Amino acid sequence: MIEHELKNCRLMPNAYAAWQCGMKRILIAAACIFWGMGMFGCASSSGSKEVVSAGSSGGGGKVSQERDPSRIYGDPELNEAYSDWADAGYPKHSASRKYDLDGKATWYGPGLNGNKTASGEVFDMYGMTAAHRKLPFGSIVLVTNEENGKSVVVRINDRGPFTSGRVIDLSYGAAYLVDMIRAGVVECSIDIIRLGYDEYAE
Repeated sequence: MIEHELKNCRLMPNAYAAWQCGMKRILIAAACIFWGMGMFGCASSSGSKEVVSAGSSGGGGKVSQERDPSRIYGDPELNEAYSDWADAGYPKHSASRKYDLDGKATWYGPGLNGNKTASGEVFDMYGMTAAHRKLPFGSIVLVTNEENGKSVVVRINDRGPFTSGRVIDLSYGAAYLVDMIRAGVVECSIDIIRLGYDEYAE
């Protein structure tokens, strides 16, 4: 094809026409080069990203935006706290009356994943965390979706929600486990398993 164009260029009657023909040849050659790059994969990306959980110390790391929600991981600290609470007979915490523990739950995640939370941690939308207006950071609570009876244990590491009637913002991961992603807002109840340490309080 290029040889054919070269032959035609030699027959052009004037310089301008020859210039046009030359430019055409350059474009054809460039197209061939780019086609070859696409065919043989000269530049590729695996799409993998470094994952930093909300409870880790790697605050400067990236958090995956595309993790499989069916593989949401647990937190050993939460499991241990829940086991201790269950062994004690699920006692009602003495500080329960100080905080809003009944109302509507919402969830958040997309668009905020990897940002800093109010506690300074990196937000992992797949972690078992939540935002509450007043509970001390580090508090571990059981959140129950009153519309289906499903519960999840989360750790408070952020502030919110700031809409009247809403008492807790669950991470996407926690919301997925209590089946409230589609609904978005559900009636919930909160039980304090372990109150956060004083140094985390506002």
